[in-house]
Amino acid sequence: MSSIQVIFIRHAEASNSWGNHPDPGLSDNGKNQSKELINHPELIELDDYSFISSPKLRAIETAKPLAEKFEKEVFIENIFTEIPSPDVEPENKQEWLKGIIQMDKKDLPKKILNWKNDIFLNTKMLSQNTVVFTHFMVMNALLSELTSNANLLYFNPDYTSVLKITIENKEFKNFSTERGKKTSINL
Repeated sequence: MSSIQVIFIRHAEASNSWGNHPDPGLSDNGKNQSKELINHPELIELDDYSFISSPKLRAIETAKPLAEKFEKEVFIENIFTEIPSPDVEPENKQEWLKGIIQMDKKDLPKKILNWKNDIFLNTKMLSQNTVVFTHFMVMNALLSELTSNANLLYFNPDYTSVLKITIENKEFKNFSTERGKKTSINL
């Protein structure tokens, strides 16, 4: 039986909000949060993991301390980027997102459905232990699909929250979340 672990880590605190800046780096607090990841109990043994990041600067910067600790190259993967909103004016992004996360998934715009499905399928096809540095909505899109949730919002991961998923023979087996209540769910 072939089993792998995929660990998703939400980026640390950004220096600017998603609606105000197209690609902010980390704030000073976010830089400290990313450094604290090297001591996180779920992230002590990552020698046999590959590292992937969203192309967004806040995710790349979050990956840096762990990548340095384990002497890993961080591969950029567009699949794990933030929810696509190219036609939404920056000042309207927060309100737009509130509507999207409350919408029934079957009614989502095609671009959002494709994004969600790409995340799900690409995660399922990973073939080795992997750490993915990503975003709030990526983690939610994946778990909403795994649990057959009616909409995209499944939980509220804090900055640098860890989501662990076990995949056996290309099938999702279980997952656990942290920040707030730690939850482990078998699928």
